[in-house]
Amino acid sequence: RRFGDDDVQAGQAMTQRSVRLSVLALCIIASALVSGFFYAYYCSVMPGLVAADAQSAIRAMQGINASVRNASFAFSFFGTLAFGAIAIVLLIGVGGRPLVLALIGTSIYGVGAFLVKLLFSVPLNEMLATVTATPEDAPSIWRNYVEPWTFWNALRMLMSILALAAFTASFVTLFVQPYAATAQRLARA
Repeated sequence: RRFGDDDVQAGQAMTQRSVRLSVLALCIIASALVSGFFYAYYCSVMPGLVAADAQSAIRAMQGINASVRNASFAFSFFGTLAFGAIAIVLLIGVGGRPLVLALIGTSIYGVGAFLVKLLFSVPLNEMLATVTATPEDAPSIWRNYVEPWTFWNALRMLMSILALAAFTASFVTLFVQPYAATAQRLARA
């Protein structure tokens, strides 16, 4: 048998599908990592710092904030949004549930985690970076920081988890499409 136009088109379709699935897999990985990052703060880092004396907690959080901007964090924090945007573009030709779910995941993460971090958490971190707390003023400085910061972190965590669920659903929906179509054809026959 010789290869014809149908074979070339089938190969191109498989390649496009593989690329779409690969980008959605990157969405899943990045959003899982950033969800876990925010979850770790929610269930261990912040409760641990709250249990410490305020002056030590401030110094520790200042150190954490100074070191968190690194490539590992960038992959998950920026990658979730970037891979989501790429997935949306790639899924425009597919449409349907995979596209809608990728749009939902990217929107939830973009507004509920990415913008929340930029608009609320980063300013709080920048304010804390300028503080030289004394034993007398450390408790009020820490309280004014930690209460809003933990609220915004909990929101980022929840939104990241929802984005992860949407990206996973998009991946699964796209993955099963050819099998579902075959099953429907067989059921009609």
